[in-house]
Amino acid sequence: MKRHDLRGDLPEISTELLSAGLSFLAVNLLWIFFALWLLYGMAPVLLLAVAMNHMINRLEVRYLVEDRSPLQRR
Repeated sequence: MKRHDLRGDLPEISTELLSAGLSFLAVNLLWIFFALWLLYGMAPVLLLAVAMNHMINRLEVRYLVEDRSPLQRR
C-alpha cells in the first residue's frame, strides 16, 4: 500500500477530510472517556489512554521500519 508523504502538497479535499476525521475522532473520544469516567472512575480512563498511546507508538514504529530501505532490513 502506497502512503502519501505528509510533508508534500496534499490536495485540498485531503486536508479537509483529514481535519474532519480528526475532529470526529476527538469528539468521540471525549464522550467515551467521559462515560467511562462517570461509570467506573478515573482509573479505567487513564488505563485506556495509556493503552491507546502504546498502540499509536507501536504503529509509528511499524511505519518507520517499513520506510527503511531494503538494505537496512534484517
